[in-house]
Amino acid sequence: MLAAALRHLIPDCEVEHHDLSMLHDPGNQHAVAEAYGGCDHVISVRAAPEFGPLQDDVLARRVKALHFFPGLVFGGFHPDTVYVPGGHGMLPGLTQHYHSRIAIGGFLAGRDEVATAALYNALVFGRLGYFDAYARERALAGWHFAQDGIAIEPLIDRWRERGCFMHSTNHPMAWAYSDVAVAICRRIGLIDATAPADPGEIVDDLAMHSTHPVLPPLAARLGVPAQSQFKLPGHAGRQVALEEFLAAEFEAFATAPREDLLAVPGVPELVAMLA
Repeated sequence: MLAAALRHLIPDCEVEHHDLSMLHDPGNQHAVAEAYGGCDHVISVRAAPEFGPLQDDVLARRVKALHFFPGLVFGGFHPDTVYVPGGHGMLPGLTQHYHSRIAIGGFLAGRDEVATAALYNALVFGRLGYFDAYARERALAGWHFAQDGIAIEPLIDRWRERGCFMHSTNHPMAWAYSDVAVAICRRIGLIDATAPADPGEIVDDLAMHSTHPVLPPLAARLGVPAQSQFKLPGHAGRQVALEEFLAAEFEAFATAPREDLLAVPGVPELVAMLA
């Protein structure tokens, strides 16, 4: 979406973009780094050493101008959504790699799907800190973006007036992310303060991925429409109710080592609470 926004904001520029998650092959890494050597500007999230010639220090030495920005991660609307890492990568499930912390806790505590469904209530949400998640995530996003010279809090507050601005914890909606693109371009001097931006021009590619709902107890606190369906991948992805989602979750958890499930942040505390 950033590349699409750049093409919209600066129509006469040529934009080449790559997804770091698809660049684990060293051969591809060198080819991309070589291509970036001819660019006037390279805008990138920070890359770990595993990305070889694309890692921060190495890339900075071979391009004309390297600008960093953080990815927009915001779990304030979806504090129950988690990943389950393991020795063979992320545990897959009905909603790709997204899982529910409460589902994991119910499974490990020996609850069945029906009893686990009853845990999605305000009492449990409060004990897990879900009602404080929005404020925490706003502060955290503010800190991350401030490291790269961008004040994100005023943007978050403006988005909040419109409702939920995230598909999931790491997938912002295009209309919100267009503001981030404008802020990045202004900071590095690619556009001036008066340059217009129409978020409708940016295709929301992230809408095709799985999403978890803004669950009713949290939606009531945040003043946004409550949701109850879990969306599967695809632009017209099938939506399933909590009961079907939990049945699939329990099937996935049965294939995972118990220690992997217990390693998910917040799960041991939840299991202890349910004991």
